[in-house]
Amino acid sequence: MILKDLLKEIDIPVYVVGKKDMEIKGLTKDSRRVEKGFLFFSTGGSISYIKDAFNKGAVGIVSQKKTDYDFLCHIITENPDRLLGRLSSKFYGNPSEKIHITGITGTNGKTTTTYLIESILMENGNSPGVIGTITYRYKGNVIKADNTTPGAEDLQKLLYEMHSSGVDHVVMEVSSHGLDQRRVEGIEFDAAIFTNLTHDHLDYHKDFHHYKEAKKLLFHNYLRESKKSVKHAILNLDDPNVEEFVLKPPIKNLFYSVNKNADAHIIQYTENLDGLNLHINLCGEEFFINSRLIGFFNAYNILASCLFGIAKQIPIEAIKNGIERVDAIPGRMERIRNRKDYAVFVDYAHTPDALSKAIGILNRLKRGRLIVVFGCGGNRDSAKRPLMGEIATKNADFTIITSDNPRREDPKKIIEDIKKGIKGNNYRIVENRKDAIFEGIKMLNKEDCLLIAGKGHEDYQIIGDDIIHFSDREVAEEILNVDR
Repeated sequence: MILKDLLKEIDIPVYVVGKKDMEIKGLTKDSRRVEKGFLFFSTGGSISYIKDAFNKGAVGIVSQKKTDYDFLCHIITENPDRLLGRLSSKFYGNPSEKIHITGITGTNGKTTTTYLIESILMENGNSPGVIGTITYRYKGNVIKADNTTPGAEDLQKLLYEMHSSGVDHVVMEVSSHGLDQRRVEGIEFDAAIFTNLTHDHLDYHKDFHHYKEAKKLLFHNYLRESKKSVKHAILNLDDPNVEEFVLKPPIKNLFYSVNKNADAHIIQYTENLDGLNLHINLCGEEFFINSRLIGFFNAYNILASCLFGIAKQIPIEAIKNGIERVDAIPGRMERIRNRKDYAVFVDYAHTPDALSKAIGILNRLKRGRLIVVFGCGGNRDSAKRPLMGEIATKNADFTIITSDNPRREDPKKIIEDIKKGIKGNNYRIVENRKDAIFEGIKMLNKEDCLLIAGKGHEDYQIIGDDIIHFSDREVAEEILNVDR
């Protein structure tokens, strides 16, 4: 696009110095990806990145102040991140205006909800695309996710490719990092789903207030200001923070609850190690869902997905069938099937709340002991480490504390932080994660349950600067001698 056309009708204040009639061949904030003819966005102010972009042939720069480099054009703005999202959307033809876009935010449940909605849409004859923690996928394409919410230029390009391939609905996880860094700027949302809010990512957001404020942006900024004519906010009525996410008309608020009367709520349920049986009231209509997802917390994800179906006027039969077709979510209370029929589960629980819920579920369903294997990541929120140590040792019959992704921290130091919260002596330290999983499986009797928590779907371990292949599921299958 020609730069002056790219900048037209952008309601973000900019001051332009230099040429406006030149062609822009691409946009990026990553100096490593700059090519000749690109517009480079300097969001961190590093001189070395600006110099690198200039040397690689960037013709223009967007920054908070003018640089000393002789770019053909300087664009000055207070928020380069916001402008990157807006211009990326325009560069790719505003793809979100042409697709139904649903954003899901919250601490837990985002990934599972995307899988459920994807299945409902497929059952209804739609062509969905998914952008989430595990993969980005559409029309047979599966791309491993680098970030839950991609950077603005990558996100808009992905939406463009999805629309070009025939995708009509996109459901995406929207992370607090992505919201705070304005990666979804320029996206016109049709619907937003709030799952819940608990302690997470405080290494980045510093405190719970700022974490919550980032999450609220999806509703109070992006959904409220969206150009779409019909918009829905789907909200968890049981979360104590829900009132802060409610929006005013003409946006339609839909509420779900497992223990209160709401637009979608549970009448009765049963659960076991094979799944959930739910009696649901959905906007006055009652029906049953037999889901293979394990754990009553998944009732929240199912109810939110049901309300998405209502918002889209999808028949209840398609909603029910779509949900029941979902067998398991990778790394989300995923049962490792094996010849000995041991109850071994891999779960992504890496926060105190998620670990507490996972342990609570298996405690309700177990017939024997519950053994838990878990660790905490390095260079991340250290405040949650003793909390998780307390939750595991207080509620499980036995806990094996191990390494997760230590990154550049000493694994022993991370384990010492976890130990500060330990209750009692029903635990063991096994630093090597593979050995820890082996020890957990070796302890199992027929009636016991084993929970391997923290990494879920991840197929790598970060040790120092090295990324090595490691999958909890694959390790468990190898030890249990599972034929794949």
